[in-house]
Amino acid sequence: MTNIRPTRRRVHALAVALFASLALPAAAQERLAIPGTTVSLVPPKGFTPANGFAGLQNPQTKASVLVAELPAEAHPALSELFASLETAKVNFAKQNVDIASRKDLDTKAGKIPLLVGTQNAGGLSFAKWVALFKGAKTVMITVQSPQDADLSAEMVEAMLKSVSLGAEPSLEEKLGALPFAVATAEPFRIVDTIGGAGVLMTSGPLNADPSGSQPLIIVAAQLSGGRGAKLEALSETLLKQTRGFSAATIARREATRFAASDGYLLAGEDGEGKRFEQRLAVGPDGRFVRLIAISPGAAFDGLKPAIERVASSIAFKGK
Repeated sequence: MTNIRPTRRRVHALAVALFASLALPAAAQERLAIPGTTVSLVPPKGFTPANGFAGLQNPQTKASVLVAELPAEAHPALSELFASLETAKVNFAKQNVDIASRKDLDTKAGKIPLLVGTQNAGGLSFAKWVALFKGAKTVMITVQSPQDADLSAEMVEAMLKSVSLGAEPSLEEKLGALPFAVATAEPFRIVDTIGGAGVLMTSGPLNADPSGSQPLIIVAAQLSGGRGAKLEALSETLLKQTRGFSAATIARREATRFAASDGYLLAGEDGEGKRFEQRLAVGPDGRFVRLIAISPGAAFDGLKPAIERVASSIAFKGK
């Protein structure tokens, strides 16, 4: 999964880049509801509900279908990214995605824009499809497949045409679908989950804070990358790759207990006068969970007891 991205203007838009053999027509498969989301669909053969994120995965081919839901209010801004092929090329190039074509697709949820392209990551080339839906939530479905996995455009489009959108699940249902357990602590409250693999908390009157004046806690599970890595090096790499933290100053580094596992803590300033703490732990299956707490500097010490309580509540769930 893509990194935690606590940007103040688009904190819900967690950009995600994730990972079918020859399949029968999608109609031969049973409809699945994606836990913790408004989405149900008919998957291609070989795809099963994912562990660790909201969507589907094909364990044999490493192809995936990621379902990311944002507030309904996010749809106008996101739809601008899909408005034309030229606009899509420019905007998705920022995520190292090369968009080759755009089309409108008729689905059970209405007509939607579909972008098709490729992405190179880790020396591998992936085929990529990105679709935007409008319902009780703004829904972005991203399909990613290794180029040699033989997942065809026809299979992907058949799945997308089958998408239907229901009522928004309760916050309890969305939290239950996360790959980790977490509890909040006053003055923080849970705003929403992110992409079926993360949760956003804040303190203050606003759920969306364009000015960035309110404290934030983001907890997110990553799909892979932890096994065999040294926690200290992995922690710093992930922090520097997080948008808004590339120029962060790290003032404290220490081993800590986190998510009932050996973990690592980094603390410092983000370069804009805000203080942060990041905690990271790797689970037994090589996946990891990360917490970032960020606040205006003067308020941080007063929030530390609540941050500690949130951190101590986090634990990996069994598969």
